[in-house]
Amino acid sequence: MASPELIKENGVGVLYLNSPSKRNSLTVQDMLLIRLLLEDQDHSDIAALIITGKGKVFCAGADFSEIVSITRKKSKGNKSLSNDMSDLCDTIQNFPLPTICAFNGNAYGGGVELACACDFRISKLDLEIMVPPAKLGIHYHLNGIKRFLSIFDLQTTRELLLLARKKYGEELSKMGFLDQIVEEGGNVLETAKVFAKQFFDLSPTAVSGMKMTINEIEMASEKKSVIAGRIQKCLASEDFQEGLKSIAEKRIPKFKV
Repeated sequence: MASPELIKENGVGVLYLNSPSKRNSLTVQDMLLIRLLLEDQDHSDIAALIITGKGKVFCAGADFSEIVSITRKKSKGNKSLSNDMSDLCDTIQNFPLPTICAFNGNAYGGGVELACACDFRISKLDLEIMVPPAKLGIHYHLNGIKRFLSIFDLQTTRELLLLARKKYGEELSKMGFLDQIVEEGGNVLETAKVFAKQFFDLSPTAVSGMKMTINEIEMASEKKSVIAGRIQKCLASEDFQEGLKSIAEKRIPKFKV
């Protein structure tokens, strides 16, 4: 079973979930590795990150053989509110660059949350998602439920979690879960790469700052002083000067990635 891998090319990073024989289910080691790839490396050479899987399934969530250890790892008091999958999705949501989920196939359990942790989602209409903790006797973790509620409406979240009901591409597209649909015969990953190029012409300082502010408001963790600091950082940045200059010179701005 191969480990997740991060490949950078032409200003875009692609994180591959790389266990197709296990439907790209993630072991604790996989989750820790992805967090290290995202948190401990310099990503100043890319403008956006795509997350996709190899094979026919995007991600089936946590490796079933490790479900017990993952869910019981923090079992006392408030520590039970999160687990390794929750921590991974927090890392993806807090990644400073725009993230794009490129569905190479269906998503289940934590794989659905992983997609919700991304900023944008691209898929074909044959997509199927399902979140099964109610079938396993598991109470889903707090931040995961917050993520579902921020992407889906309240009743859809109830259907996903309380009924373990499957949702399909057409319905998901209508409710705004998918940001771009790839026609049959098209390539989801290549479409995502083209989508990511939109960020080449945008200020990385502004995009990153606003992404983090949106995330904090979404998770009810925003602090006005932190947001004010981001606003001041943008106003003092080379990006701001380049933006003003490009308007005066009637040209496309050239921001540094």
